[in-house]
Formats: sequence, structure tokens, C-alpha cells
Amino acid sequence: MKWSLQQLQKFSSKPLLFDDHIDFSELAKDVNDIIEIKPVHVTGEIMVVKYGTYKIRYNVDALLILQCALTLEPVEYHFEKEYVEVFSTEPSDEDFPIEKNTIDLDNAVWSNIIIDKPLVVTRDDAYDILKERGIIINETEDDIVD
Repeated sequence: MKWSLQQLQKFSSKPLLFDDHIDFSELAKDVNDIIEIKPVHVTGEIMVVKYGTYKIRYNVDALLILQCALTLEPVEYHFEKEYVEVFSTEPSDEDFPIEKNTIDLDNAVWSNIIIDKPLVVTRDDAYDILKERGIIINETEDDIVD
């Protein structure tokens, strides 16, 4: 999702609302624990802070297929989170730079998904699957079969 600064100047008195889907499936191929990512639904608004500086408040809603830490089987993980980012032609350390007079939100969305996705997920039935495979984790005397 990209907007030119010229487009955004039209919305200096009111926020620009947006609602779109982003396909990150190619980028996900380079991430070891993401098996698949469905198109990411992004909604939000862009507000002009001052000339050359824009605040974007947006919500990310995605379905990630991750790898179970115990079984290595696929796990569906619903990812939903709200973010606020500042884009500026003269960015501080916390702002995203505006390059070539264009705001590109895709990189911010992808970075936030990678940073905020869980490092470890497990299937609800992971222990049952392991038990069927003959693997017992944290066994107690009740689990031991003679």
C-alpha cells in the first residue's frame, strides 16, 4: 500500500481511511517457522501531523500457518494487532523515512508481523499426536506402561 505525498496533501483537513489486503506469501517463504500466510487485511487511517510528517494508525488481521514446536505439524494462528507509525521526510530514530515522496506501508506491516508473531506455538492436540507416535513428554508414573 503506497501513497504519494501529493495524494496525501488532499487529506490535510481530515484523515485518509484505507482498507486493503496485502499478499506476503513470497516474503513468508524466507521465514523458517511460517509455513503459509493468507492475504493480510489492513485497515486504518493516515493523518497529517505537519508538512512531510504523517501518523498512520492501522489494524493488521492475518491468518498465519506456523509450525508446531512439538509435532512440527501446521498450526493456524490468528494474528490481529493495532499499530501507530510515523512516517516523515525528516525522520527521527523512531520514524519511518519517506523515500521518493512515497509512503510505503507494506514494509512496516511485514516487519510488525515478523516481530510480533509468537516464537513458539503448539497444536491443541500436540500431546495426543506425540502419544500416537510413541513419544511421551513429562511422563509420570501413571503414564508408564509395563
